[in-house]
Amino acid sequence: MKVTDLALRKPVVIACDATVSATAELMAASGVGAVIVVDGETPVGIVTDRDIVTRGVAHQYPTDGRIDGLMSMGLVALDADDDLDDILHVFSHHAVRRIPIVAHDRVVGVISIDDLLVSMSSELTDLSRVLAAQIMFPHAGDEAHPPSPV
Repeated sequence: MKVTDLALRKPVVIACDATVSATAELMAASGVGAVIVVDGETPVGIVTDRDIVTRGVAHQYPTDGRIDGLMSMGLVALDADDDLDDILHVFSHHAVRRIPIVAHDRVVGVISIDDLLVSMSSELTDLSRVLAAQIMFPHAGDEAHPPSPV
């Protein structure tokens, strides 16, 4: 399964020279807790609502200051052709909750650990229904034979 199949939402991006206020307004309007910061179309960082509070508000960073002053750099991203194993590897080896998905250095999606949990639990639910049906209603030829008398 490709990472793009697991991304439940479109990415929300903002230019690196946007203000903190503009970023907070975009987050509120989009209903997200993080945005990918881009330079042109190239992702250069990520900023979360928590970053705005702990790095910005807590240190009196101006709301008209540039958002790239608060973003986390060293962005960990996945290629659009990567698969589930790659996602699991990134989440287990990096302290991140959201991973941008890129194609040709352009953000095409984002997957959060929450999205992955929802997707995987849905698939496990579907699989458990198949298993339950097979146990309750065996296929022809799979029917259990009555026990033989002892």
